Amino acid sequence: MADEAAAPRSRRALLTAAAATAGALAASAALPLSIAAHDAQDVQLGVDNPTTATTTITNSAVASTAFVGAATGAINVTDVGVGVQGTSLHGAGVFGWSVSAPPNTFDLTNTNLTGVFGSSPAGDGITTTGTGVWGDSDDTGVLGSGDTGVAGSGASVGVYGYGAYGVVGESTSATAGVLAIGRSATDIALEVQGKLKFSRSGRATIGKGKSSIAVTLAGTSSGSRVFAVLHTNRTGRWVQSVVPTTGKFTIYLNGTVSSSTYVAWFVLN
Repeated sequence: MADEAAAPRSRRALLTAAAATAGALAASAALPLSIAAHDAQDVQLGVDNPTTATTTITNSAVASTAFVGAATGAINVTDVGVGVQGTSLHGAGVFGWSVSAPPNTFDLTNTNLTGVFGSSPAGDGITTTGTGVWGDSDDTGVLGSGDTGVAGSGASVGVYGYGAYGVVGESTSATAGVLAIGRSATDIALEVQGKLKFSRSGRATIGKGKSSIAVTLAGTSSGSRVFAVLHTNRTGRWVQSVVPTTGKFTIYLNGTVSSSTYVAWFVLN
């Protein structure tokens, strides 16, 4: 039997094979590199990448960033685009945590109807501070809009509360830690439902045979607004005046008292 593999090929067959190979190479060269190098396990740019499993990107380098999304196609401020977009049918659109995942008591279904959820363990209170979500800007760090612009819950509110305070505003200057604004004379700047606690309030005791008492309070000045009222019933006695000075204020009654008498006070500024 003749050896077919060793049989010489015709000139026509050789030309046909060469033409087919050249066509394939030309078609491959015309494809974008992202498509030419793509296989079933690659993430392909510019198209949807449907999957039924989680896609994970891990960067183990020191001080590394695993993923960056940058929308740089804007020319004007009206050219609105987003760096990273996350959506979910039943959970948070974006779910993130620092250092460790939320505790075992946390139920992911609690993030239903939540755009962004952030979680962090507590810091050491000295060099680190745990922050679930941090917004920073020269203008507005965090903006909330809606029926309730910003809501805060403390430790007593189920699994949502990981701190003792719902909202904390802190200032290190003459400006306010929390500013409440009523835009018109009829708008309410601040509404409180429940008890209200002030550190610049308290109760003093005027001793028997005395008619006044000085209360030391840092930050008090001659311009402070100080109010006081008797907390013990003394017939014919009342608070005659309250005089603030630097670092203290003095409560005066209209006369001496026959026994120890409580006076409640409150400093506005």
